[in-house]
Amino acid sequence: MLKRIGPFIGLCTAVLFSFSSSAQYNMHFFVPDFPPYTTVNSEGVPVGIGIDKMDLVLDSIDVKYSIEVGSNHGRALKELRRGRSDGFYMASKNDERDRYAVFSESLMINRWVWVVLMEGSENLRPKSLAFKTDAKVMSLLNTNTSYWLLRNEYKALPPAADIKSLVTALDEKEVDAIFVAEVVFSHLAEGSNKYKIILEKEKEFGIYVSNDFVEENPMFMFELNSAIREHR
Repeated sequence: MLKRIGPFIGLCTAVLFSFSSSAQYNMHFFVPDFPPYTTVNSEGVPVGIGIDKMDLVLDSIDVKYSIEVGSNHGRALKELRRGRSDGFYMASKNDERDRYAVFSESLMINRWVWVVLMEGSENLRPKSLAFKTDAKVMSLLNTNTSYWLLRNEYKALPPAADIKSLVTALDEKEVDAIFVAEVVFSHLAEGSNKYKIILEKEKEFGIYVSNDFVEENPMFMFELNSAIREHR
């Protein structure tokens, strides 16, 4: 299948087009800049393990699609709500997203973890009541990990705009712990022995498709989920 790259749009936004001579579906995705799942390389080309996986799934059900990368999950949902996108990925479920889109079967598992500095980590136990009431914690803007901290009444500071800022806050001891997708953290800090990672939970990671698109294409989710099971 032939692919080409569209014009570079902004600092961290790019569009990738995938063409099929007889595609049965036409879709546009606005996905968050969320490396290593979805991001752009130095040439502005959309790349990532989520994009690679979704390419296999979408190509197998004959979708003509474009991918725009930029900002975060909040922006991705806003683009979908305004009808400028048919879906976004990779994502986990939450109630707000469920109002506007249909969540697919799980394409992969996303591990939510606490990250603390190894030095002094013996005094930090995320499962304890003292940690929940006293520890200063932080996550990423417009992510489910950030919403989870608020819903569960942790002492959460305002979320960081990106993973580098999040890790810097931990390194400079502005927070006691950060809460983030493990792969996102490991992509930045791979090989470092200064951190301790503590698993909180595992979440299904998939794709949201807009209610409007599903209504217009009632067989799509069935075909999508079948393809996901095949390539999972």
